[in-house]
Amino acid sequence: MQAFVLTTSLGFLTLLSAVGDLVALKTGEVFTGEVAALSEGIITVNSPHSNQPLRIWNNQLQKLRFDINNSTEIPKNSQRINLRNQDTLPGEIVALSDTHVSVETWFAGLLEIPREQIDSIFFGVTPQETIYRGPKDLSSWQGNENQWELTSGRLSSRDRGSIGKDFNLPENFIFSTKFTWENSPNLRIHLCSESVTKAGEAGTNSYLLYINSQGIQIKRVSPHPKDESRLLYQTLSSYESRLSDISAQVIDLECRVDRSNRSVQLSVNGEDIPKGFDPSEPPRGTYIVFESLSSNRRDTQIEDIHVQKWDTQTQRFRAEPRASDTSDTLTVDDGDRFSGAILSLNTQPGEESFVISCPQSEAPLTIPVKNCSVMYFSKKDSLPESTGDYYLELQTGGRLTIANIKLGSTHLEANHPWLGPLTLDRRIMSSIHKGNSQ
Repeated sequence: MQAFVLTTSLGFLTLLSAVGDLVALKTGEVFTGEVAALSEGIITVNSPHSNQPLRIWNNQLQKLRFDINNSTEIPKNSQRINLRNQDTLPGEIVALSDTHVSVETWFAGLLEIPREQIDSIFFGVTPQETIYRGPKDLSSWQGNENQWELTSGRLSSRDRGSIGKDFNLPENFIFSTKFTWENSPNLRIHLCSESVTKAGEAGTNSYLLYINSQGIQIKRVSPHPKDESRLLYQTLSSYESRLSDISAQVIDLECRVDRSNRSVQLSVNGEDIPKGFDPSEPPRGTYIVFESLSSNRRDTQIEDIHVQKWDTQTQRFRAEPRASDTSDTLTVDDGDRFSGAILSLNTQPGEESFVISCPQSEAPLTIPVKNCSVMYFSKKDSLPESTGDYYLELQTGGRLTIANIKLGSTHLEANHPWLGPLTLDRRIMSSIHKGNSQ
């Protein structure tokens, strides 16, 4: 049977439920189904709307998002390796020499990475249990009366109004999303709400992220003690920055809610704002509600919604500054920092530790791995340019620049500009984007 390339209108495809993998093209066209292969410039999609595979030219690819089955547990790694080209990947250091770091990964096997290619390594990165990742469809969302629509895995506002979902939020959780606007940011996100209808109404008991052109505020919203028809707003913390000056008109938000200790912490584009503490009993609701305050169509857009159970012990990393570009740096969990040369890794069970030579000590120091927080390698050498045709976002966090993709049913074969040929377990893949990650 002769292969064909399907084109269709966005208007028709928006009627399709975004179930399974999703292929979004630069032209605005969207295809859903199962991505069976990607090679030689063609994306092959098994679509429920076609009796034969769709074959789509990938030179128009904008984003390829893989369906993530949240019920399927995948292996986890507790360390994160950050390369100097800003690629990141989870793994475990199993050996270290003067020239290379051996990193064991469950999805790509053993990687031998030259030391000069590594910027830093984060320790104690414990991936959290995913509760929700999407959105994929609107069937479980509530409150929408045609004020919101779902296009290409993105919630877009059509008018002022709310849309929410019962996420069965645990006691402590991590909520993250990407927020985009076209004219002016004007959004309220209600966390721990009791329902969609109560968000912002009388009787509300929740945390509120209020986002506008002047910045972001975290507020505690509760019924007024003297008049339950009124609401009491207490500002817990704020991010004071003119969002309207951000040319890209997009921000990445991460909010860590620790109801056990009555604290809320927000991260904006990787920058922590001061932690807010709730002076009252925390709200017990399990809903998250998005409320657009803009009447302009598609002025408010939400995507990459990720809700995770949080053990509260795993913190978002604050990269302590390196001591010097010309020396290695090792920071431990109590804040102490050692600089010099990281010599070796002892892998004896129960005695795992790094040996580091410091100018302040005549003898090398032994630092247990369990106490390590951040490790930096010296940046003595310049490196070749790192470019690729695509970048791959990983399900457990991280991204890789890749080229020469060949995607099969269980694995992805690709070339990395520094690491060379890679064979990756398909389960690690969250999405593939056309273009270099930088």
